[in-house]
Amino acid sequence: MAAVIRSLIVVAVMNPALAHAAIYMCKDASGRTITSDRPIPECADRTMRELNNAGALKREIVPPPTAEQKRLAEEQRKQRQAEELAAIEQRRSDQALLARYRNEEEIENARARETASLSNLIVQQKAALQVARNDWRAAAGNKSKQDLAAERVQEIAASIHDSQSDLDTLNAKYDAVLKRYRELNSVASR
Repeated sequence: MAAVIRSLIVVAVMNPALAHAAIYMCKDASGRTITSDRPIPECADRTMRELNNAGALKREIVPPPTAEQKRLAEEQRKQRQAEELAAIEQRRSDQALLARYRNEEEIENARARETASLSNLIVQQKAALQVARNDWRAAAGNKSKQDLAAERVQEIAASIHDSQSDLDTLNAKYDAVLKRYRELNSVASR
């Protein structure tokens, strides 16, 4: 291979028209090295090296991407784009959080305001559940009344469960807000 390069260089030096010509090299599918003074069609799907007239590497010419490589590149591009959009949205959310609350006490006051109505509703639902259970006991011996009371007990119990779930979700939301507020403040104080 070195002999081939030397021969091409000698020819290029001897012939001034070839002095500025590039030398293209690649290995074909069978592993054989091919050289030419123009891009090699047999190596269209392989990396080709372009050498200057002194035999030094000028550049590597990579083959066009395959369909699979294009698909992977597109997936990566979409992933990067989604990450960038998520980062932009996070910055907006952080700015809104810092604009809405001046301190942790304001966050806790907002939590107390929002959870108070749900907590009161749960207390009322538990009282209604007790009444429905008393009605069920009082209807002992009257199957239709007892069935209606049992349905009412189940409905109220389901409502209590839903309200408690909503309260847990609301508290989790405020826990996350408080955590993020603290993170933002610790970064700002550095």
